[in-house]
Amino acid sequence: MIATVPLKAYAVLEHSENTGAVFFARYSIVARRKGADEFADGDIAGVSCRRAPWADAYATTGLPAAVCIDHGWNFECWGCGAKIDEYWLDENSLTSADVVGNQRGSVYCCAGCKERSEERQRQVQLRKAEAIEMAKRLVLNRFPGAQFREGDGFTHAYVTDWDGHWLIASVQVAFDFPGMAVAPATFRIEADALRFPIGNHVPRYYCAAGDREAFEAYAAATKARGLPAAQ
Repeated sequence: MIATVPLKAYAVLEHSENTGAVFFARYSIVARRKGADEFADGDIAGVSCRRAPWADAYATTGLPAAVCIDHGWNFECWGCGAKIDEYWLDENSLTSADVVGNQRGSVYCCAGCKERSEERQRQVQLRKAEAIEMAKRLVLNRFPGAQFREGDGFTHAYVTDWDGHWLIASVQVAFDFPGMAVAPATFRIEADALRFPIGNHVPRYYCAAGDREAFEAYAAATKARGLPAAQ
């Protein structure tokens, strides 16, 4: 019976920017090819590959970022954006034991930063949902009974935290209408961030050029009252 070659850890680094990762493979050439595909557009000559025996034990469990930092690697914190290495940790009264996350996932400088980041993401999702519901109410006020199209391709919102206040950068909802042949109509609110970063939200309706006549007939039949026509 032929013995199975165990997985071993290899540190693969791209030459010009020295970016890379630890790969687990049975042979160095396999790790090098994986690293070249990820960091050097497939150019195997563009990366170096060396053994990293300190990481062998994590071949099946995932490599903790903290272990990498203990061996000279660094990561960008997904929360505060800090470059986490042993020097930064020391300057901020932290140790590698405080670092949260694995090499192949999100990494945070500490549990508190992770919690703050996750709370912010919850707030972003909440504000986006509120913006979408607000836009839908405006559409229903203008077009009672409108049937909305869901999904990121049709309905989405972008929000931003401006000096402690959540603002709508843009929001769009899509809906079907009688006579539609090409695509759903959309209702959009967008802020002119270049000239008026705090507001200037202008609502507009849009439809495909081939659906313009049908949409205008729909708008006329529902008695528009001063709202912008489709673009």
